[in-house]
Amino acid sequence: MTDEYFPPRQKSLILNGLAAFVLVLLILGMLIIGSMTRQNTLAILLMAAGILLLLPLFLVIYRIFVVLSTVYLLSRDALEISWGLRRELLPIGQIDWVNPVSEFETQLPLGVTFLKSAYYGEKRINGLGQTLFVATSPEQMVLIKRGNQYLVISPENARIFCERFDQINQLGSLKQFEPESENLTMLWQRVWADRWAKRMLIAGIISLALLLIAAMTIGLSREQIVWVSMERVPASRALLLALIGTLFGLINTFVGLLLYLQDRVAANVRNLIWGWTILVNAIFTIALILMAV
Repeated sequence: MTDEYFPPRQKSLILNGLAAFVLVLLILGMLIIGSMTRQNTLAILLMAAGILLLLPLFLVIYRIFVVLSTVYLLSRDALEISWGLRRELLPIGQIDWVNPVSEFETQLPLGVTFLKSAYYGEKRINGLGQTLFVATSPEQMVLIKRGNQYLVISPENARIFCERFDQINQLGSLKQFEPESENLTMLWQRVWADRWAKRMLIAGIISLALLLIAAMTIGLSREQIVWVSMERVPASRALLLALIGTLFGLINTFVGLLLYLQDRVAANVRNLIWGWTILVNAIFTIALILMAV
């Protein structure tokens, strides 16, 4: 039997959701103002800024995904921790102890986070060394020791989690296996070792670069272009297609990596998703060239 525990999510989701909402408003505002202004250079700067804001927006959305996907699975054999594109599997027999952080006299130095709503990643702590955090609430944090490795999680009720761990630990494991660790570096190595996946990602980057270059060149060298509605509009609107292509590429790349990690679909389906990104970028690039002719 496996017990599922989840971290407190509400505060982190609200704060990151507000951050994503603000970024979306900023991007839309820059696009609207940029598409309406008649000063071509100013319009291009505004739209380029909107494209650049896609990166922090994507990071915030990914943080929301990480919080939503965080789960602690406790069974008689192992403690499995999953979050985002990462996973840690710790055999119960190799865990030295599990204790609520609130029972320690010295508080953990958590550092500065986004309004103390999420704690993810590794941090060096005096006395513990490199410590991995997969938590959202300082009040419910649990410190786990396995050899020289320390890990911090935050189930919704830290005391109940620790009591359940003690009960399971007394029963003993039914089978022995080695600990497992999956991180972004390992995932990227797996993807890069796949010949077709590597080619698709490189081709996707090249196609996006060509789309951005075409949009910038047309926007700076032309006063007007023929838009999809067959009317002549300021050439700065060419960057709208570049923004759509960038957003589409980020989403498809992330979805492909997620499917690659989970092994839920065959490799040719993942390559199809990434290949679709290349095709869309190519179509947008050709469309821009035709609009400028």
